[in-house]
Amino acid sequence: MNHILPFAGALLVAAASVSVVQASPASDAWVSRTSANLQSQVSAAGLSDDGKVVQLRVKVAPDGAGALIIAQSSGSRDFDDAVKTAARKASIARPPAELVGRTVTFRLGDSSAVAAGAN
Repeated sequence: MNHILPFAGALLVAAASVSVVQASPASDAWVSRTSANLQSQVSAAGLSDDGKVVQLRVKVAPDGAGALIIAQSSGSRDFDDAVKTAARKASIARPPAELVGRTVTFRLGDSSAVAAGAN
């Protein structure tokens, strides 16, 4: 009987770790809204029709987006910088607590390429 209790505790810890990794509906909704807001700013800046796509990694802060880092370049530093500048103007809502401190990567740029590459 004494051997079962530590095993049960280990299972509880493992189950808690797995549930943190799975995204909640609130997190999925935040990511979708944020992606749309970021892409809207990129489009408004005239950066969505030349075939280029950038992967922008966002460090999620308690009040929305923190650091913005180019995770994968479009091949044009000027374009990458322009997308990053446009993304900084996006209105980003307060995220669910489970996302704070994590990073989320968004594909931004050419609307048709972004839609085709969405996961």
